[in-house]
Amino acid sequence: MNEKVKQGELAVLLSVRCNFALKEIVDEYWYFFLNKDGIKIFKELTLGFVEVYRQLKSEANFQSSQKDEIYVFIESLKHQIQSLIRASLRINALSEKEVDALELGDITPQESETVLTFLASKKKWDWVYKNLA
Repeated sequence: MNEKVKQGELAVLLSVRCNFALKEIVDEYWYFFLNKDGIKIFKELTLGFVEVYRQLKSEANFQSSQKDEIYVFIESLKHQIQSLIRASLRINALSEKEVDALELGDITPQESETVLTFLASKKKWDWVYKNLA
């Protein structure tokens, strides 16, 4: 990811792409993790991404300069966390009680993958158009 950013790719766009790639893997291949190690990995992944989500939500209230980028990243995390929670429940990595204890509130994404990818790439195109003008 660092190499792509050095080549001019936007970090938020790469993050959104990574979030949706992981979401797709989790949605399609969750059953490969029906073992002791897989259960542990899913629990750690889910709890880790929930923590990142919480941190970004709290930062969103304070950083007005990066508010759009944080919004896009938070929305893509909602998609990913929902997939991780569904898979974690399927393989018994987390129980319903543990999910409720996370107190995530409504994590229903407000934007689709296509819209989030467009929004994440918007600044890159703004720069291109500005230089063409």
